[in-house]
Order: sequence, then structure tokens, then C-alpha cells
Amino acid sequence: MKKLTAIVGLLSLILSFGCMINGFVQSLQLVVDQWGVPMGGVAVLMFPVTLSFMPWYAGLVLDNWWILAFSWGGFLGLAISQGIIAAGASE
Repeated sequence: MKKLTAIVGLLSLILSFGCMINGFVQSLQLVVDQWGVPMGGVAVLMFPVTLSFMPWYAGLVLDNWWILAFSWGGFLGLAISQGIIAAGASE
């Protein structure tokens, strides 16, 4: 059972990191499209802020909620996978 929880936890970690990377890339593309390449460079340097606030901007202003679903869904998946890994380690 310990191996199964480790495998499920690892797969969910990979999936949630993929969702977060996808959300960051989409947010960065949104910054470049809206404000240009120089602000895209600033967005890369401030990536936690970009990953946190740009999906909300896309949802509220541009009515594109998919970026928010990918980036914040990745955070939720990361929390769930950490719980699965912690439960498997405590057995």
C-alpha cells in the first residue's frame, strides 16, 4: 500500500506542476499580449506575482477563466498530492 500511495502522490505532483507551469506560460503570454515584451520580462522576474494575479485579471477583465482553473487548480492538486504522500509516509 505504501508503494501505491507513493506512485499516486508522485503522479499527482507531476500533474499539478504541469498545470502550474501551463498557467504561468499562459499568464506570461497574456502579459506580453496586453503590455508588450518589456513588461513580459518584468513578469518573468516577478513570477509568483504573475502566477497569482494574472489569472484573476484574465478571468475578470477578459472573461477567460481557463487560466485561473489551470494555475490555481495546480495549487489545489499540489496540496492534495502532498496530503496523499504524507498519509502514505505515516503508515
